[in-house]
Amino acid sequence: MLYKKKKGITRTAALCIVYFLLLTAFLVRVCFFTDIGEFLNARKNGLAHDYSEGWSLDSGESVDLDTVAASKYGGSMTVSKVLPDKVEYTDDLCFSTSNLKLTVYLEQTPVYSYDTKENLTGKGYGIAYHIIQLSPSDAGKTVKIEAETVFDNHKGGRFNEILLSSQDEYRYFIMRNGLAGYLLSMILIFFGLVVIFVYFGTHRKNPTTETLWALGLSSVLFGLWALADTGTPQILTGSIFLSREMVYGILHMAEFPLILFANSITKPKRRIYLVLSFLTSIISFSAILFSRYALGLDMHVMVGIIYFSYASALIWFAVILIDNEFYCRKRGLSTNLRYFYIGAMIFVISSFIDMIRYLMDMGGSVRHGDWFRLGLVIFFVFMAAQIFNWWSYEKSSLERDRFVNHLLQYITGVDDPEVKINKVLEYLCTELHAERAYIFEDMKDGTFDNTYEYCAKGVTPQIDNLKGLPYEGVVDTWYNEYRKGGHILIYDLEEYRSVSENMYQVLKPQDIHSLVTGPLSMNGEYIGFFGVDNPPEDIMQEISEIIRLLMFFLSEILLERDNRNQLIEFSYHDALTTAGNRRAIIRYEKEELDTSRPYGYMMCDINGLKSVNDSKGHEAGDEMIQNVANCLTEIFGNDGVFRMGGDEFAAYVYADSLEDFEAKVDEAKAILDEKGCCVSIGTAFASDGEKDFMKLKKEADQKMYENKRQYYSTHADRRHPED
Repeated sequence: MLYKKKKGITRTAALCIVYFLLLTAFLVRVCFFTDIGEFLNARKNGLAHDYSEGWSLDSGESVDLDTVAASKYGGSMTVSKVLPDKVEYTDDLCFSTSNLKLTVYLEQTPVYSYDTKENLTGKGYGIAYHIIQLSPSDAGKTVKIEAETVFDNHKGGRFNEILLSSQDEYRYFIMRNGLAGYLLSMILIFFGLVVIFVYFGTHRKNPTTETLWALGLSSVLFGLWALADTGTPQILTGSIFLSREMVYGILHMAEFPLILFANSITKPKRRIYLVLSFLTSIISFSAILFSRYALGLDMHVMVGIIYFSYASALIWFAVILIDNEFYCRKRGLSTNLRYFYIGAMIFVISSFIDMIRYLMDMGGSVRHGDWFRLGLVIFFVFMAAQIFNWWSYEKSSLERDRFVNHLLQYITGVDDPEVKINKVLEYLCTELHAERAYIFEDMKDGTFDNTYEYCAKGVTPQIDNLKGLPYEGVVDTWYNEYRKGGHILIYDLEEYRSVSENMYQVLKPQDIHSLVTGPLSMNGEYIGFFGVDNPPEDIMQEISEIIRLLMFFLSEILLERDNRNQLIEFSYHDALTTAGNRRAIIRYEKEELDTSRPYGYMMCDINGLKSVNDSKGHEAGDEMIQNVANCLTEIFGNDGVFRMGGDEFAAYVYADSLEDFEAKVDEAKAILDEKGCCVSIGTAFASDGEKDFMKLKKEADQKMYENKRQYYSTHADRRHPED
């Protein structure tokens, strides 16, 4: 969960606002108050020089030349028009045609002709630009154009725009018309080149980016196709058939790299899609080439096959994404392809729109591909966002991995879990530049204690003040948020106050204004939480990811600590009675026994245990041993009672006087008698303390054996006290 601080406009933000205002003013000046306006207004100026109206056919029918096709008149047509009474030296008859061969006459004198030639696509050439130079002497003359479609089936063939203007104005007009397409095409090429450069410049590859080159290549190829289709290369180079072949052939080459990339970034990574996409493209392109060179067909009549190839690529593209979505949902995985999905959806939709427009010839224009081109640019823009997202995630992952690796190195060689935990907190606090790192643990009584803490220099420790933190009304709030978001980020404690007033009251006295915390869990249940206080705000999001990584790691160290403590506990306690064993009494005497105080020592031996084992079984004997241990711990406490051997116990107890000590011993005897346990006891007491506790033990031991001798002297069967 995230709780951010409300911010005003910073000085940096204010400076940026002023900067962008100045930049905007400068761009407005450049675009609207310089001679660039002549170029930007070229379309408007071109329309003012439009010369497409008022042409006459041989039949006398008046037509607008940019709206008729030769196929309407059997594949050929002748049109004519009288030039204006005034023609300037700068005036030229400028026009473009699509798949027409033609001859231009001035007063029956041929002044220009154009014919096509065979190429990869057939006889078609797409678009050709023509400029007929005029002079003032041509004023009032009749211009006649004989035009015929280049196709044998007499289909297609048309005039596009026709202007009476200077060559420069016409070029401006054409360039201005195709400016948007040109810019979009250059964006695609530039993006592709950058992606390829990044791919080959990156040494570390992962499954997500290993086919990044394919994305870059497809972007470059799509960009070249889009550029060729704008007509700009013809204007700049005069090359017609190069653009024609690029328009028809390059899309087939661009499909497979895109499918390869799309398949590689999905979770299933099914090779069948690559094979099917490759076969579809190859079969379609081979069918086109076979029809072209073996059957002599023009690509103009193979539109269905060409668009089948394009449509099948889009279908495979969509199928890959849909399959990936179902695959991830079924397994509860995150696709991490949000931007890719959005761009891909726009690309597929725009592509189908453009294919439909072409097949329906909407608007009667030869220039198609605007929607496809726009969809491509949008797709690659979103893909750029996706790549940046991957790059940011990869960079963050590397930083987190480096952080965790350094942490592991920092605690290498440390065996004691307690030391490990403290060193982890020290590392977190120091490396994350926080003021405090800590762990709270569930005490299993409805409260939580701050069990570990590391504070930066100058920060007051709080570990002693944070004991008994209640679950109800305080910690339960965080537990609920952990279940929703996995961790908690509080950028501003004051903002968090409205979420939990009780937790606010706990945190505020500690001078906390921000924090990041995460849960600790064991066997699927929360056992506490850990976090850092007052870290730098600009890295809090990154810290939250580190907290996520360390949740399991710290929980495992705590489990290791508990297991170790349990093993230690077992090694110092008797398995049958849970009382201390011989190792425990040695440690007690060495580390805990205060020999400066009055204390007593008691030895206790169970009478007739072997007889009970023989006559009633070992389970009865074990029960007797447990009863004796329980009676002794009830009087002398858990920490002071020790099982020394099979039927022998010892106990230390502090007492103010010999009378108090003997009263406790008598109380123990009484309880043992009630339980039916017969024991021999020997005691010793040091009223002023005694450093030489072995002296007391020897005295008590002698008394116990004397008591035991007296007991058995009155019993015929030494194996059972009642016989």
